[in-house]
Amino acid sequence: MAGNKKELILDSAIKVMAEEGYYFTKMSWIADRAGIAVGTIYNYFSSKEEVLEEIFAREFKKRLDLLAELEESPELSVVSKLELFLVRHFEEIKKNPDLGNILVREKEFPKKEGSINQYLNQIPQSIKKLLEKGDEKGELEINKPELMAAIIFGSIQGVVEQAIKLENYEMLDDASDEIIRFVEMKAVK
Repeated sequence: MAGNKKELILDSAIKVMAEEGYYFTKMSWIADRAGIAVGTIYNYFSSKEEVLEEIFAREFKKRLDLLAELEESPELSVVSKLELFLVRHFEEIKKNPDLGNILVREKEFPKKEGSINQYLNQIPQSIKKLLEKGDEKGELEINKPELMAAIIFGSIQGVVEQAIKLENYEMLDDASDEIIRFVEMKAVK
């Protein structure tokens, strides 16, 4: 039962923060949305910041687990691994646009250490490693993998931000193809 309450709080927080923004969100609004007493939230989280950190931590873990799973698939090319990562990421955002809103808009509230910074720093680093593997295998010709990883990560964030702003979540269906098309321009011919 305790896990269900924590999930309820997080789901409610995502909705409230997506509507109101992190800065303006009050814990009482999250409690109202969840249909619980505000004190119940404090059984699980000490602050609004901790709630936001937990949201990023969970999404960070999902993305890293996915990248690790793809890394263990030797039958797939590096480009295919990157494409699967993008497809799954955009599917998650399409299922829950409020979450996408949080991931692109609320990244500005990180502490020096924490889940938000891990998400913003380690995901591009994982993409960089993937690109380096492609270069090593001769599948890609990437001169500056760190820069290309930043370009890909920025593209991911930009596409999600645009889809949310325009309320056009269908564009997420084509986003992975377009990003991969760009990466394949660097594929070894």
